[in-house]
Amino acid sequence: MTGNDLEPPYHLLLHTDEIGATAKALHLLISDEAHEPKIRGLARDVLAQLQGAPDERGILSVALAPQQMKITHTALALLYRDLGREQAGELETLRGVLDKLPDEHVMRAISIS
Repeated sequence: MTGNDLEPPYHLLLHTDEIGATAKALHLLISDEAHEPKIRGLARDVLAQLQGAPDERGILSVALAPQQMKITHTALALLYRDLGREQAGELETLRGVLDKLPDEHVMRAISIS
């Protein structure tokens, strides 16, 4: 086990409409990172959790290890930067999920290797 494996998970709470946007971002990251098996594996682990059923309030709790959190943040940020003004609704949803995650300084400190 590495040091990152021992850290408690970060619980990302997603509303029903945020689940699809997060999954889309992760799928795009997987296709962009076809040559990086570790990144694809981390993204697939998060995608598997997105298949869970939301609670009675429509909220899905996704437990993210630090590396999974970084991959999720990266995927969301990349998709956010790729969208244009005409996708204002999707941009707002992505921004909402990004705001639930720690800031970019925290993400940079997390090592994937």
